[in-house]
Amino acid sequence: MHHIHPVSELRSNLNQLAEICRKENEPVFLTRKGHGDLVLLSLEGYERMVAKLKQHEGCDADIEALWVREAETRYDEIVNGKVECRPLDEAIKDASRALK
Repeated sequence: MHHIHPVSELRSNLNQLAEICRKENEPVFLTRKGHGDLVLLSLEGYERMVAKLKQHEGCDADIEALWVREAETRYDEIVNGKVECRPLDEAIKDASRALK
């Protein structure tokens, strides 16, 4: 369950809000004038979040490398005559006919 409190409670209820973060291992969202403003998080929760982010840091590079490798493979197939190249409009007509 999300814990959402006005930022004004931070002064009067800091210990209670910190306890929620520690015991439930969940963030507390603080609002100002009804809109999200701050997030209060335990040190353990913060460290866990940073560790997850670090795990996924290289994912974009891995995905990009897969796309490059796939493009290189397709290019090699074209160069080596393993793929028939034809005009786009012709390929679209054939695909449209196949779908009918």
